[in-house]
Amino acid sequence: MTERVIVLASADRATLGHVRTVPGLRVTETAGQLWVRGLPATDELPLPLRALPATAAYSVDAQERLFPPGTRTPTGLLPQGTWQPIAEFMPLELPTAALPARAAPSYRVRLLPSGRAEAGAALLTTLPEWLAYAETAPEIRLRGLRFAVSGEGQVLVLGTPLPPVMGQEYWQQHGLLLPAGFDLEAPLLAPLLARKLNPTADGVVLFGADGRWEQILAEDLVPVTRSAVRLTAESFNA
Repeated sequence: MTERVIVLASADRATLGHVRTVPGLRVTETAGQLWVRGLPATDELPLPLRALPATAAYSVDAQERLFPPGTRTPTGLLPQGTWQPIAEFMPLELPTAALPARAAPSYRVRLLPSGRAEAGAALLTTLPEWLAYAETAPEIRLRGLRFAVSGEGQVLVLGTPLPPVMGQEYWQQHGLLLPAGFDLEAPLLAPLLARKLNPTADGVVLFGADGRWEQILAEDLVPVTRSAVRLTAESFNA
């Protein structure tokens, strides 16, 4: 025998996500069933494979004939469909980051240069800069960060420590992100503006030095992983 195969119901497709990193596995779907091949002909299967809700299992010979366990008589042949690696058959569905356009206010808040030194809370950079950093940064430097991307390819990164990437740094007060080196004309306005512009406190309000602002909801920001950054870049360039 050259390999083993297992059969699952198509309704159990999601369970294949648990074995998508097992090398050598391929899958095809036919008649409401998922056929998984590439399992070793002998030895015990890895635990994730044994945990799959298989409805049948077979050994396969060089002619691709199917043999039920413990028998020497074939009962059929492997399906002749298109066999794909599991990672291609069911690619990861990661959230892509987005900075949705939001209506500009009918008034503009005034920001003035400030000598105050505040800890950075966010960074606005470009998608190419962000992708280049995320591809090579240690995993520990990505943990705890969130990001979103605008239709123009600007990336807002929130969290600490901020990545060492070229861009505009921001500091935060009452959920308002203000450019580093700037402050509100009247600092006591911060809590009032926060209540007006972000009344449910379910995100942040990003200010430009010219007083323009936009709200970014928490749901628009996604956790930073290399895969999420890559997928966002691919979606943006598609």
